[in-house]
Amino acid sequence: MALGDDQHAADLDTYLLKNLRFRSLVYDHREIRCIADNLGFNPDHVRTGLRKLGYCLIQNNHGRMVWKRDAACI
Repeated sequence: MALGDDQHAADLDTYLLKNLRFRSLVYDHREIRCIADNLGFNPDHVRTGLRKLGYCLIQNNHGRMVWKRDAACI
């Protein structure tokens, strides 16, 4: 199962690098579903992959949950 999870993380990393709007942050609900649909993943797999890639789930100034890439999270 770990090999599949690593492959999901690699596919997710490639997808995020090709889409500039997801480079530094990803909104938790709608954008996670969009990424999951485009990659054929479950949204929970996308969240797990984001954690592995060094993203942290935070609340922005407007109260929305976002995944932000941060060196402190790694």
